Amino acid sequence: MCYCVYLGTNRQLELGNFVPEQTDIFLQQLSEEEQTFLRPKFTKRNIYYVGSDTGCSCGLAFESATFADPDEAINKKSPTRFIELLKELTLTEDIEYYCCWEGGWDLPTEHIQEIDISEISVDKNYWGLTEKEFIKFNRQPA
Repeated sequence: MCYCVYLGTNRQLELGNFVPEQTDIFLQQLSEEEQTFLRPKFTKRNIYYVGSDTGCSCGLAFESATFADPDEAINKKSPTRFIELLKELTLTEDIEYYCCWEGGWDLPTEHIQEIDISEISVDKNYWGLTEKEFIKFNRQPA
């Protein structure tokens, strides 16, 4: 089973596809079923599925404590790119995030937090992936 990560934004974002060994991160439209169950969790107009270098959202999982481990070097790419995307998006608005297991879209949210993405880095305090978690990434001050 795979993690599914979703982003909510008022902007329309560029969609992409997974290309093995070339893709670090990509966004896709939701299926009708995902849309039905996820829409109530978000206030933003547009919701996107976030994929990673693994072809699913699982590649966004990372523990900052393993940053210096040479065997983890390849696992840093997608989380690093994800943080960059969130930093870019929060220049203009708050961004909403939800994580669940695939097929668990209808389960209630159990964890809610707000994060200032400008203070996050993959080597120090990356939040990882938690099932049934909603995060609001606050807009960065101008």
